[in-house]
Amino acid sequence: MYLLAVHTFPLYGEYYSYSLIRFCEVIFLLLLVIRTAIVYAAVIGGLRFTGKRQLGELSPSEFAVTILVSELACIPLQDAAVPLLGGMVPLATLLSVEVLLSYISRRSRHIRRLLSGNPCVVIKDGQFDAQMLRSLRLTAEDILDGLRFAGVTKIEDVRYAIIETNGQLSVILRAMRQPLTADDLKTKPSEVGMPLALVSEGKLIDYNIRQLGKSEAWVREQCRKHGAKTLDDVFLLTLDDCGNVFYQQKTGGAA
Repeated sequence: MYLLAVHTFPLYGEYYSYSLIRFCEVIFLLLLVIRTAIVYAAVIGGLRFTGKRQLGELSPSEFAVTILVSELACIPLQDAAVPLLGGMVPLATLLSVEVLLSYISRRSRHIRRLLSGNPCVVIKDGQFDAQMLRSLRLTAEDILDGLRFAGVTKIEDVRYAIIETNGQLSVILRAMRQPLTADDLKTKPSEVGMPLALVSEGKLIDYNIRQLGKSEAWVREQCRKHGAKTLDDVFLLTLDDCGNVFYQQKTGGAA
């Protein structure tokens, strides 16, 4: 019996040790998931706080902050030994500095120029400014790419081509190459509105319905008028502020 106990208890000890290790691994992974969720929420909240600008519209300082935020957010995720607060403090500091600089740049033209630079004219009256291109470290081919993206095929049609502070290329055509407008044709077209989705893939969008001052009953009536038996038959129903309705069934076709 003694020999049996000697051989049995170590086995139970190994079993419990293995179970404890597995339990600790599960707890560690769970904490890692929680830390990741917290960091993700902090980064999204911070970027929302700094403003709604697209990546292509970022100034140099904002682009630098975006890169640094991604690097700082990785630190508490890659190293569990780093306290979560230790990763959040520099992240909050960086975003706070960006908000402060944005506020100051709105008040001071000199600070704005220092942080974002100035727009640069690279084409004037159909002629490239070679010196400006060299200072920007760009080539004529780079500008041609931007012109094609803007739908311009002839350089001589360009009055001005400008590299904006966010890196985008703005193109101003000569007067004779500008597209015709309603004023040019002496006509008065009807106004167009901004369409909002009221039903999307069979689901009512209550917020948009309230925005347009409509009711759920009105939306359902519109669906029935277009031949839908239930909301599940509707792929998309939109309404703009001019009263124009667009309807499409899930099986295709528009009205």
